[in-house]
Amino acid sequence: MKKSPTELINLSFSALMVIITIVGAFTFYFTDLLEDRVFGNKRYILGTIFLGYSIYRSYRMYKAYKANNPS
Repeated sequence: MKKSPTELINLSFSALMVIITIVGAFTFYFTDLLEDRVFGNKRYILGTIFLGYSIYRSYRMYKAYKANNPS
């Protein structure tokens, strides 16, 4: 079954958001970017929130894909 352009745009946007949030999480975990503004445990909390959101968004994207392609 062929997907509509809206579904493809939504899937592409979801994939892009997952990549951005994973990069954001790893940025807060493993670099010193913005260390002067966000420091200490705040960095790890923010990285965990980013990582959790990327997992949640990946799960939603997977469920939407499976609902459209039952096989």
